[in-house]
Amino acid sequence: MPEPLEPGDCVPEDLPVHRVEVIEQLAAELPAVSDALRYRDNFARLLPGRIEEVAVEIRSGNEQAAVTALLSLSVGSRMVGAPRLEYVVGRCLADVRSGRRTDSLPALTREAERFLTHVAETVSAEAHPRDAGRHRPDS
Repeated sequence: MPEPLEPGDCVPEDLPVHRVEVIEQLAAELPAVSDALRYRDNFARLLPGRIEEVAVEIRSGNEQAAVTALLSLSVGSRMVGAPRLEYVVGRCLADVRSGRRTDSLPALTREAERFLTHVAETVSAEAHPRDAGRHRPDS
């Protein structure tokens, strides 16, 4: 059974915040790339509320509701390619199931914020590519 994450602990360094190839694979399976991006963006939009739901259920002692919310969050994290978030969700599940209910909540909040920052930066880059509208001197 994994040890609880302390507030200062970090997720393994080899886990990226976001694996874009997961979204690319999802896009290949859907009718349009925009469908995969919309899924990622909806996941990000709903993430703060989902984290709050997990926290409320854990703090109120509703273990079954917390486990259900965490399992859903785990699946969503995997589908959008958020391995750091998925890792911490797994730690939270282990904590809830072992009675350490809130040990990993600070890390969950921190990794959700990291993912949201990354997505916001990615969306901005998608909307405003650096080379858009620039002419190359050799063209």
